[in-house]
Amino acid sequence: MSRAQSPQLPRVLAPLEADLACVEERYLAIVTSVSDRTRDLLDEMPRFAGKRLRPSLACVAGRVACGEVTEEVATVAAIVELIHTATLIHDDLIDAAEVRRKRATLNARFGDQFAVLVGDVLFTKAYMTAAQLEDRFASRYLSAVVDEILEGEIHQDLVTRDASLEASGYREIIRGKTAALYEAALVVGAHYGGRPDLGRPLGRYGHHLGMAFQIVDDRLDLTGDEAQVGKTLGRDLGEGKTTLPVILWRESRPETERAEALALVEAAWDDPEAAARLCARLDADGALAATDAAAEVEVEAAVAALADLPASKERDLLETIARFVLDRSW
Repeated sequence: MSRAQSPQLPRVLAPLEADLACVEERYLAIVTSVSDRTRDLLDEMPRFAGKRLRPSLACVAGRVACGEVTEEVATVAAIVELIHTATLIHDDLIDAAEVRRKRATLNARFGDQFAVLVGDVLFTKAYMTAAQLEDRFASRYLSAVVDEILEGEIHQDLVTRDASLEASGYREIIRGKTAALYEAALVVGAHYGGRPDLGRPLGRYGHHLGMAFQIVDDRLDLTGDEAQVGKTLGRDLGEGKTTLPVILWRESRPETERAEALALVEAAWDDPEAAARLCARLDADGALAATDAAAEVEVEAAVAALADLPASKERDLLETIARFVLDRSW
């Protein structure tokens, strides 16, 4: 895979700066429409920041559909980001993560109970806002998407410390926990832009983009630079999660080495030295390169889905975003 220097994400999303400002305005209006005591609580949560990929995708879908980001498109983009932020807060709590977006997590700063309550408030605000839209599609559809996200998280939890997890099971997990919301961002953007028919190709693009994003994310957890990525790394092995690099390495071992490979994976869950040895083997034996190739396959599938859209600068931007995911180091 080519590892040419890619532009930073803010530069990639620069054409959407005005659209994202509108989404941020809606986002802040939603989260501040609460009592004073709850507003004080929410003042401590992450603001409309981070990568902002999901609301960006909703905006691009809206522009593909109708040539602009309408108030309803901005609203559903904000709802998607609320859902995403809520899941991140709860994920950090479950994972006991200390850093997110280069800042201390809510659970690290204020404790688990505080983080649970803030995440719950964001979910509630997302659902209430969706229910207030004249077209109730977002309310029904995004409720189903959150259900799929939770199913993915539950599946992941149930196979914790299972070194024999197959690639098919891994893909089911990341479809739920990550790709479903990427797809949803594009589907709701197209729907509220007045072209629900475009939700199918845009949704396919979003699915494959989300799959690629999570595959790269899981690779970075093993090999990334924590300061550059901006969140706590090395959690997956410590939590007993079997991700694609480990699966591909285990499956590539000769039959005579399978038992030894499983033993090293299991040791890596509890022993930092064993984890370092495993990461070295993943690199030396080509599992990291194979993981990169798997992410590239997903990106190519995402780009192929765009062929069903009319040529436009928005379609070109979607392709740029997909290519960017492969080269990211954050």
